[in-house]
Amino acid sequence: MEVRSIDFDGVNSWTDFKLMIESAEIGYPKKNKATIQIPNSNIKYDYADVFGDLYEERTLEYNFYIVRPNALSVEELEYRKSQIANWLQPGIRHKLSDTAIPYYYFIAEVQGDYDYTEENGYSIFKVKFTCYPYKIHAIDEGTDLWDPFEFDNDVAQELKFNIDGGITTHIYNTGLTIVKPRITVSGTATISLNGIDETFTQGSYTDTKIAFAKGDNIVVITGRGRIQFSFSKEVL
Repeated sequence: MEVRSIDFDGVNSWTDFKLMIESAEIGYPKKNKATIQIPNSNIKYDYADVFGDLYEERTLEYNFYIVRPNALSVEELEYRKSQIANWLQPGIRHKLSDTAIPYYYFIAEVQGDYDYTEENGYSIFKVKFTCYPYKIHAIDEGTDLWDPFEFDNDVAQELKFNIDGGITTHIYNTGLTIVKPRITVSGTATISLNGIDETFTQGSYTDTKIAFAKGDNIVVITGRGRIQFSFSKEVL
């Protein structure tokens, strides 16, 4: 049977430190209601209509056993705790994945100090992570691999296009929040989406004005060459 573990900053809790998860609490973020009163009216404008729902950070808590076939000596236990402390440095954000939640990862940082409980020859400790509200799919949309495909929610779609003049296409964001794609262009292309036009020459771009809202996005592309959109859905 596979031992449940987490991977944080490229280090695995079980294979690298022989930490066994005793319990885990995957918290859900609290929703923030962001509205503004329209002057001289009783109408409130909800920013969720533009930016999607807004959430606070979420919390993940894990209780670990430090395990070994034979009980650890005091020196060995202290050395192991030092190694773990070096791994779980507070205030630095990294990817965190949990084998119980396959094909997704969190953007997380350790929050506060560790809570150690000493027993006879071993130790239990609790660590808390604060995370970006959404968990992020580890596979780009449009890849259409069989195992991670969620038949209830995902959409099989093509995100690579050969442009010779112009096309109009639909790109679906099956996540719950706006995402900005990585755009790779060979040639020259202008993308029109939701009243925004942006022109790209050959290269790869991540910091653009192009963003996919939740659901169906009607995208107009004109120019000559090849263009590819890469993005991952974000869900609770």
